[in-house]
Amino acid sequence: MPPAHDLTPFREQQLAPVGTPAATRSADGRWYVVTSDCPNCHASSVFRVSYGVLGPYKGKGRLLGRRRTPEKLSGSIPVYCQCGYPHPDRPAESPDSGCGAFWDVPVP
Repeated sequence: MPPAHDLTPFREQQLAPVGTPAATRSADGRWYVVTSDCPNCHASSVFRVSYGVLGPYKGKGRLLGRRRTPEKLSGSIPVYCQCGYPHPDRPAESPDSGCGAFWDVPVP
């Protein structure tokens, strides 16, 4: 069981993931859903990212020039803390809803 949430001061920092983050494809295949504990504030985060890059198809005969399926992501997914807690020192203009920590999770 992960430790309780820590109200650490907001700080943008890259950390190593803790435990074994779970990265799965959504039922429709368009998204990766990553469930992971934040290595900084220890909150459980769920992060969603597109399966691949959507863009113009490079071949012939596709309706409206779009691909039917996106190209698969490779490497890792950058995951940002999305704990939703009001961490001290978080700038008002920050789009993040977490402590500022981010980490990489390998793409399955």
